[in-house]
Amino acid sequence: MTVLVGLIGAVLGSIVGGIITYVTARANLRLTLEHSYDQTLQTKRLEHYQALFHTTGCLPRYWPKSNLDVTRADIRRFRESFHDWYFGEGAGGMFLTPEAKRIYMRLVTTLVETEASVRESQPADDDTVSNDEIGALRVLASDLRHQLAKDVGAAHPPRLSWTRPEPLPPQPWIEQNGQSQPAIASTLPTPPGVAPSR
Repeated sequence: MTVLVGLIGAVLGSIVGGIITYVTARANLRLTLEHSYDQTLQTKRLEHYQALFHTTGCLPRYWPKSNLDVTRADIRRFRESFHDWYFGEGAGGMFLTPEAKRIYMRLVTTLVETEASVRESQPADDDTVSNDEIGALRVLASDLRHQLAKDVGAAHPPRLSWTRPEPLPPQPWIEQNGQSQPAIASTLPTPPGVAPSR
């Protein structure tokens, strides 16, 4: 009887151990696959975000004084460059996070509206866009750049405390011969034949 109870206990223990091992291995495999997928997606997203970040350079936050007049032709060219990035061979648009896509769509819609409003009021390609319209576009482009940096983690400090640089302590100063000077400089030996610095 004791042998039978021991045998049943061993069989039940093996079954329970096998189930626990299976569940744990499956959970670990799933986590590993999710992590691998996230890493691949983040790598691809970074490549496409860098190209989009570069594309937004046509609408800098602070406009150079030499380039104040933006024409309808410029707006069309800007819109086309964003369109090419989104639908181009690399299909950058499919890598946008929901928040980045929302800002991107607002920017492209504003580009289209700006191009259309200029077209109705001023038919020539070299007519300029109003400062208010270009200002709204610059703010949206800046918002998009900030969201791109946030999405790839470039807007955050390192998460591991040992990778964060510590602030430097303030430079200690001492009074010597009625003058303030860095304490570190006073502790360095002066080479022979060189007058001490003052």
